[in-house]
Amino acid sequence: MVKRTLYQLLLFGIFAVALACAVLAVKDAAPFIKSEWEIRQLREKVKTQEHDPNGKETRRDNIYWDQLQEINPDIIAWITVPGTKIDYPVLRCSTWNEYLHKDYKGEYSYPGSIFIQPDVSFSDQHIVVYGHNMASRAMFGSLHDYESKAFGREHPDVYIYEQGRTTHARIYSTYDCEDASETYQTEFRTGKEWMAWLTMTVEENYYGMGVVPVKEDRVITLSTCSTGRSEDSRYTVHSVVQERTEDIDVD
Repeated sequence: MVKRTLYQLLLFGIFAVALACAVLAVKDAAPFIKSEWEIRQLREKVKTQEHDPNGKETRRDNIYWDQLQEINPDIIAWITVPGTKIDYPVLRCSTWNEYLHKDYKGEYSYPGSIFIQPDVSFSDQHIVVYGHNMASRAMFGSLHDYESKAFGREHPDVYIYEQGRTTHARIYSTYDCEDASETYQTEFRTGKEWMAWLTMTVEENYYGMGVVPVKEDRVITLSTCSTGRSEDSRYTVHSVVQERTEDIDVD
């Protein structure tokens, strides 16, 4: 009888511990689940895709900018990387890293947003776009898919939608680096300095993508935290702008 009671107490203890762990896990996961649910709702509300006569997706996304601006004027673009989970609004910060832990509505959210820093634009010679490395592959977590050469070569495109304009960029380099390293340089005094930076990004590349940037090119860099490295390590994906086209707004 005593053994049976002890056995039941042991089972109850194990169950209690398991339940407590499950509650903590759900509590920890809740902000991420909430963030992704809200982003899905936003996509359905403000974004549609055009299709060609054969029913295949084109690379033309219609964004309802008036609705986005009503939500938050800091939403200045939308980024899509076909083949990944990256399909998000882009926020411009008023202060450095403002949207690191703010959602697209400007409210606190640990997963944060995809964002650019103050006083920069997609017309710049080099612009860096930031996002968290989420284990679920949300935000910029799926950038790590580009550690695979096969994946990278199959999915080389990046699309930036702004009001009235679409930018198409082609990925040419990906590698890990340190935060605040020369990878993040965005101002260049001379063409020679710019070419030296481009050469560095090519030399650091983990594998070739068949695209080599030239002096006249502009670069969009996507940045997130590295996986399995130091806290100051960053994983970067460089893309060179192929074309910028003027669009007709649907609003």
